[in-house]
Amino acid sequence: MTLGALFSLVAILSKTNAFTQVDGGRIFARRTAARSLSDTSCSSTSDDGGIRFLGRGDDAIIRPGSVLVSPSFEFDHFLMRSAIFVYAIGEDDQQDETIIRAVVIDHPTAFDIGEMSPTVTSRLANNTLFRGGYDGSDAVMLLHSAGGMDGSVETTGSEIGCSGIYEGGISSIQKQVDAGLIDPSQCKFFFNYMEFGLKQLDDMFRTVGVPDWDSWTSIEIPPEMVLSSEYARGQLWAKLRGIIKRQSGGTGEDSD
Repeated sequence: MTLGALFSLVAILSKTNAFTQVDGGRIFARRTAARSLSDTSCSSTSDDGGIRFLGRGDDAIIRPGSVLVSPSFEFDHFLMRSAIFVYAIGEDDQQDETIIRAVVIDHPTAFDIGEMSPTVTSRLANNTLFRGGYDGSDAVMLLHSAGGMDGSVETTGSEIGCSGIYEGGISSIQKQVDAGLIDPSQCKFFFNYMEFGLKQLDDMFRTVGVPDWDSWTSIEIPPEMVLSSEYARGQLWAKLRGIIKRQSGGTGEDSD
């Protein structure tokens, strides 16, 4: 991606017309057909430091708000050493198939959002811009934790799964940030996103010949971890992998 292309980022929360988000989200496990979100409750107990495990490999449950943690043997440029936040599951209107959209949450760029988009002129201008993936037509999206019944921000939809995270509301967000009602750390900007079909995810999560702890794993984590700008490339991945390994009988953070 050239610097000129980055400076063309003026669209906030752009969505393609070919994608229709499923109302209320979608949940599925690799071995079962799509089923309703009510099959897995948001109120279930977290396992380790606010982290809720949704399974790994063949048994992984993937739903809006989940975070997919890559194994050590993943070598795709954007997927290797990455933690990926699933923010939407919907239908491709052109191909008539389910697609999953997500952003890599620990891939910071060298730029602040204010440098890249003239739309952001508030205190948010100093927030780091993250590279969410290689799909998205050079658009930027905003995720934040300032929505909900008690929130003061108008968003583009409801809470993303059980994550405590919302999408959109850039105009309202900037006003509330400058008024001191919202902290900039509650907001995170992503350039582009990742898009997966069900077959691609099925191939990714296949676990033949790999240890249980070293496979694609689906978890849910606190919103402050998703929205943090403090992690360098792959640093959150290593932290989450350490937790996954401990749950599987290993020890320590991952340094693969």
